[in-house]
Amino acid sequence: MRGALHCAPFLNFSVKYSISILLIFLLLFFSCREEGELKENQAPNTTFSLDEINVSGDRRLNSIVRLSWYGTDQDGYVKGYEISTDQTNWTYTTSQDSVFQFSISAGSDTVDIDLYARAIDNNDLRDPTPSYLRIPIKNTPPVASFSEDLTLPDTCFLVATTEWLATDLDGVETITEVLISLNGKAWYPLNKSQNIISIVPEDFNATDTTSAFIYYDSRKTPAPQTIEGLVLNDTNRIYLKAIDQAGSESMIDTSNVFYMKSKSNDLLVVGGVDAAHGDYETIMDNVNLDFDFLNLTIDNGAYQPLLWNITFSLQLSFYDKLFFYSDETAFTNPYTNLKLMLIEFAAASLQEYANSGGKYLISTSFDWDTNIEGFRGVLPIESLSAKNYGDARLYGDSLVLPEDMAYPELSTSAFVLTGVGVFNIDSADTEVFYQGQLSDRNFRFPWPDTEIVASARRLNGNLNQIFFLMQLYELDGDPAKLDALFHQIFNVEFN
Repeated sequence: MRGALHCAPFLNFSVKYSISILLIFLLLFFSCREEGELKENQAPNTTFSLDEINVSGDRRLNSIVRLSWYGTDQDGYVKGYEISTDQTNWTYTTSQDSVFQFSISAGSDTVDIDLYARAIDNNDLRDPTPSYLRIPIKNTPPVASFSEDLTLPDTCFLVATTEWLATDLDGVETITEVLISLNGKAWYPLNKSQNIISIVPEDFNATDTTSAFIYYDSRKTPAPQTIEGLVLNDTNRIYLKAIDQAGSESMIDTSNVFYMKSKSNDLLVVGGVDAAHGDYETIMDNVNLDFDFLNLTIDNGAYQPLLWNITFSLQLSFYDKLFFYSDETAFTNPYTNLKLMLIEFAAASLQEYANSGGKYLISTSFDWDTNIEGFRGVLPIESLSAKNYGDARLYGDSLVLPEDMAYPELSTSAFVLTGVGVFNIDSADTEVFYQGQLSDRNFRFPWPDTEIVASARRLNGNLNQIFFLMQLYELDGDPAKLDALFHQIFNVEFN
């Protein structure tokens, strides 16, 4: 009995211990078995944010559509998406939305686009059943309009320069034609890559309608085809429209009504000083010079070119001779926002004009500290006097003397002219034309620096550029001699 009593506890402990070992073994066995039998990676699922787009007719979408989608994955995460319109060619993205621009075949007005999206999980497994969306779209007509920045003035002198714009929600590449018409006549196709156009009469002597040349941007050679319907010395209007690849036309836009002033003479006078207009007109009449007049000061410069290197260059190109006068007044160009003197705006065109054989007389004035870098060397001037020529004076009993005795001596009827413009030249290509008997402001002492007030250049041995840094109409001490100057320049030298 005592032995049995001692044995029972031992046996009880052994049984408990064996059961525990068995449970641990079974737990490890089934755990190992479960690890060896992990489930396969599950494919992600993809969904468009819209189930369907039920629209038709005019309610169809335009060709630019914003769409979104999302993906889920039960045993991982979505790292990206692929988008396709044919389930063959796929485009990868990590975004969940995008703006699509769909194209419509030429000649078609509507189309249904098939779009597919499939998610890709972190193990590169793709959704085997991509989400699908049918997108009904329609063609959107283009829009064509004239620029509000480069509008036509109410009067155009020989050249009408404007700018057109054309857009299309389906993409500008779908625009196949941009066309203009003069006064409702035949439509003329424009170069779609050149938005600035200048219209110039083909025949300046026409008494009724005439055809017109089209110049693109700053080109000085017109397009080969002319456009019909321009009316000289009368009002005109330009019509504009665009056509896209589906054959849809924009609404027609119309330009400002403008009067096209024609050319009558071979001499152009460009006026930039209000006080001088009448004086120069009298001189021209006295020496029998017929001229066309372009007034750049009227209405605070309303008829100044907005694009000088296009409009003004073309205007000059139709004249053999030019008289240009201006002063230090600065004007703001509303198209470029540049504020410059007229001589600065015109300088590049004047150089081009002279290089092509045109002949000009320029009379201008500006302050002694003016920055002339914009036209240094372009005009026959190299630098201004090193001394403040605001102190330079021409008294009524002094003369402005020519280098060539074929030209008259000049003087002023005023007691004294102050601030006489004096400058230096580059003697390699420029010659002195006139010098002044000038005085310093202090007790009429002689002026201590350069006294050149006018210079000149030659082309093929003949004078073709004459530049005065003075207002010629103020050299009226002997009006007959001032007349003689204009006669010698325009009737003799420039002829």
